[in-house]
Amino acid sequence: MDNSTIFNLRFGSNAKLQPSAEELRQFLTSKKEGTTSLQGDDLAAYWELLAAVAAYKRDGAEGFREKMLYTVLSHSHFAKPALRAVVEEFKYHRHSLSGLDFKKPSAFIKSAEEEIARLNPKKKEDAARIERMRGMVEERRVALEKQQKHWTELTGELNQVIAYVLENLSKIEKLCGQSIALLASEQVDRKKEQGLIEDIKTEFKERLKDLLHQGTIKPQDLEAAKEQVAELSRRTADLIRSDIFTLTRVYETIHEHVRKITGQLRAVAAKIESNRQKRYEENMQLYQEAENILVALITGCRFDVKAAEISAETENDKMLVEKRREFFDHLVDLLHSTR
Repeated sequence: MDNSTIFNLRFGSNAKLQPSAEELRQFLTSKKEGTTSLQGDDLAAYWELLAAVAAYKRDGAEGFREKMLYTVLSHSHFAKPALRAVVEEFKYHRHSLSGLDFKKPSAFIKSAEEEIARLNPKKKEDAARIERMRGMVEERRVALEKQQKHWTELTGELNQVIAYVLENLSKIEKLCGQSIALLASEQVDRKKEQGLIEDIKTEFKERLKDLLHQGTIKPQDLEAAKEQVAELSRRTADLIRSDIFTLTRVYETIHEHVRKITGQLRAVAAKIESNRQKRYEENMQLYQEAENILVALITGCRFDVKAAEISAETENDKMLVEKRREFFDHLVDLLHSTR
């Protein structure tokens, strides 16, 4: 699987239905009917998340917590502008769909036809009225046909969005599963960890050599070096285990969330498919349900990321920070090699 295709280009969309950037902005900043909230309010948290990930890619992150969270969000493709855009478009088209009115023209046609049936075409006045009403009925029929065509186009676009999201969620779920397995394997293998600990021992040996050459080494220096190596080795191993656990938990959170949403969205898609010939109100309710699920997809995932922060005040702390960063970069390289 080529992960670069996740939430990339969406083919097959109806170009004439796509709103301009200004039309979409006006819609998202308009009020929801009967409320004081805006159409885009329920997407605000995801907009902020995307901005944070973009800032991390551009400027990096000071804290290790943010570094791990934003790395996973980026690598998993869960934080993706294309996903935001497709949810915004779904809301826009679903709102357009709700503006179609089949009831009034249908009711008028029914009422007019009943009245025409009661009129006497042989009477001059009735004949004129029949003619006028037939003209109005024809106008309503033409309007209904146009609305029905627009309904077909809009529902086709909404169905295409649902299919596009489901396809890409399947890729995210697979990628997260592979990443979780890779992290578990790295925790068992421990080759990189052991290599870093060996580097720590080597650095302390070099320090002792320098003292030896200077003629200033003392017996207590050797004992202190052993204790520091043992302490740094333990702290390095602990940090590595903790960071692997933290990264794994973020991937698991996304994996579980995506799997749940996928199940809900597939269920609604199946109902939409089986309800195509049902009443307008029933179908509208299903598309509203689909919209709610898509909004929950990008706003309902909560991340509880806990990562130890280390101050680099001493030389040993600086060494620990360096080894931690080196191991994290190693993990990132491994994760990005996932196919």
